[in-house]
Amino acid sequence: MGSSPVVGSGGSSSSNGNSCCDLSLKCWCRWRWGRCFLSPTFLFLVASIVVFGFIATLYAWLTFPPYERPVLSSSGCREDPEGSWSIGVFYGDGPFSLKPIESNVWRDESAAWPVANPVVTCASASDAGFPSNFVADPFLYVQGDTLYLFYETKNPITLQGDIGVAKSTDKGATWQHLGVALDEDWHLSYPYVFNYLGQIYMMPESSQKGELRLYRALNFPLQWTLHKVILKKPLVDSFIINYNGNYWLFGSDHSGFGTKKNGELEIWYSTSPLGPWKPHKQNPIYNTDKSLGARNGGRPFIYNGNLYRMGQDCGETYGRRVRAFKVEVLTKDEYKEVEVPLGMEEPQKGRNAWNGARYHHLDAQQLSSGEWIGVMDGDRVPSGDSVHRFILGSASFAAVAALVVLVGVLLGAVKCIIPLSWCPDSSVKRSDSFSAWEHSHLFSSKLRRFCTRLNRASSFVRGRMKLNSCAGKSVLTLIFVIGVVLMCTGVKYIYGGSGAEEPYPWKGHYSQFTLLTMTYEARLWNLKMYVKHYSRCSSVKEIVVVWNKGQPPELSDLDSVVPVRIRMEKQNSLNNRFKVDPLIKTKAVLELDDDIMMTCDDVERGFRVWREHPDRIVGFYPRLIDGNPLKYRDEKYARTHKGYNMILTGAAFVDSKVAFERYWSEEAKAGREVVDKYFNCEDVLLNFLYANASSSRTVEYVKPAWAIDTSKFSGAAISRNTQVHYRIRSDCLLKFSKMYGNLANRKWEFDGRQDGWDV
Repeated sequence: MGSSPVVGSGGSSSSNGNSCCDLSLKCWCRWRWGRCFLSPTFLFLVASIVVFGFIATLYAWLTFPPYERPVLSSSGCREDPEGSWSIGVFYGDGPFSLKPIESNVWRDESAAWPVANPVVTCASASDAGFPSNFVADPFLYVQGDTLYLFYETKNPITLQGDIGVAKSTDKGATWQHLGVALDEDWHLSYPYVFNYLGQIYMMPESSQKGELRLYRALNFPLQWTLHKVILKKPLVDSFIINYNGNYWLFGSDHSGFGTKKNGELEIWYSTSPLGPWKPHKQNPIYNTDKSLGARNGGRPFIYNGNLYRMGQDCGETYGRRVRAFKVEVLTKDEYKEVEVPLGMEEPQKGRNAWNGARYHHLDAQQLSSGEWIGVMDGDRVPSGDSVHRFILGSASFAAVAALVVLVGVLLGAVKCIIPLSWCPDSSVKRSDSFSAWEHSHLFSSKLRRFCTRLNRASSFVRGRMKLNSCAGKSVLTLIFVIGVVLMCTGVKYIYGGSGAEEPYPWKGHYSQFTLLTMTYEARLWNLKMYVKHYSRCSSVKEIVVVWNKGQPPELSDLDSVVPVRIRMEKQNSLNNRFKVDPLIKTKAVLELDDDIMMTCDDVERGFRVWREHPDRIVGFYPRLIDGNPLKYRDEKYARTHKGYNMILTGAAFVDSKVAFERYWSEEAKAGREVVDKYFNCEDVLLNFLYANASSSRTVEYVKPAWAIDTSKFSGAAISRNTQVHYRIRSDCLLKFSKMYGNLANRKWEFDGRQDGWDV
């Protein structure tokens, strides 16, 4: 048992036809493929591939949305190793109280929704005719009521950074892309723009050129000329500030000896921004850890007489966050600063937030009105995320392969992990040619001895484990479960994308909506799960809980990353769902029952469709109302008859102003009385009111990838008795059709949308 198997003359097999060496010699030396393919090792490996392949396919089918996201731009927005940066606008009373534009939206009744960050993206630039993979490093230049935004734009063809420019006349809500302001033969970024003696200058990063260059506007904002080379140094992220009678130039030289990447800062001073510049006595001011914010992260500013510098924290990943530093001492011989709170809330929605992974640049300025404006760039994923995901996914697959081999060894199906030896190309007996060949190849001899010991060890383990015992089966089951987890992990990392359930833009813009649900004390467990999940969706601005009965929960009991408002109602009525609420700040409201769980991606797709059709009820549960007399039926009936004319508002987007005012109109009073009588049918009534107010289409269906009704797991469900529930709704249909007209003459087919979201 302990000796190495012996191969007979001519390579004939030994009495043990399944011996490991016999199989190895046949496969490696004689290439008898038929025997190899029918070997236990081969069959075991094929079976393992089939099983784990099925598991991976099933996991992908259950986890990943079946719908493809619309292409942001045909000319740009390609995946880029530097990221997918975009730009947002912020407002506040001061530089340390800036809030995103969606928190400062002025009511515009002509708009169907408020504008939300990010307001400038690669898609908006590309669609304007200036292809871009990402936009970053934003700097503002203000002329009266017009805002000019200069930024780095990554050209998807040359893969080079250029300087783009856009302008806004509505306080940064919308932007007109004017074009590329500066395009050189080398990479450009960080377009620091400032005014000096009536002239407008731009000092972009040109470290690839090895110089710090100053450009002057010939015809602002698109025509610039090189004014002078400020320094013959490859500085990155530089700015100039006039402070205490001198001009100060801050920048980082990553090429210097001993500098730490993203942790170096130097200072120069002059009596003019045009130079000449003298180095600070303490240069480099910093040569420290990259997480400490030494590298500049935007425009400095003076506030309450103090100078503040923005710095980048690049500790976890490049451009992880912006830090603010108060400059306490700045002289030709000394420099001292201390970190102060930036005053901006960290993104709470993770990768669902446009700047959830990193934000590395802020330009804050005070407007003539006294209000402060800031522009910031952000990204959903950290630097090198695609490479990181590929490595982790590959490692997971490799671990699964190792576990498969381990199980095969334990079961005895894999009797030889690697060949024991290589055979010489000779037809003579092994005892002659092979021994001489092996003697001259010591590595082969050592490898053969190692494999022999390995096979002995595997036989010993099989004997000790007793796989037919309970303990042996438990070990095999545990290994299989670990393999399944690793397989799903590998699929998630490689094929699952960044993990962000992103919002869908409409006409290049993003927005937000209010999520409204109605519940009571018996369904509190539902509400907690509901709030925790949906508050992380990208476009959710606020959650309003209509509390109909019992003691409401404390807000601290709810795990939410957006504001939650509990609206107490005096009467337990389903009509409360559509009550006019002046505190709702968004045009769009998602009426969503607390017992419905679906992905954020499904919610975001529905919101995109509503923005296309804000005059309609857009939802996820279709119904077809027809027959004589009218009878309420389920979705299966609608699909069988290939159409729908009603959307349940238990999961639907509506215009908060239009829908609520229509529902609480005098015309709808009789219908509301029916709802109170049956404690049912409020969504049916709203569909009749919409149809009665318009002769055109009033509903739109969006199919969710999956949805779970959590009320099925509890006794707290209004419609638990389906037969009674449907009978009551059929009675409502008869009453509402007499009050507001019939829905039966309306019908819209499934699969009518080009995006395929209504199949």
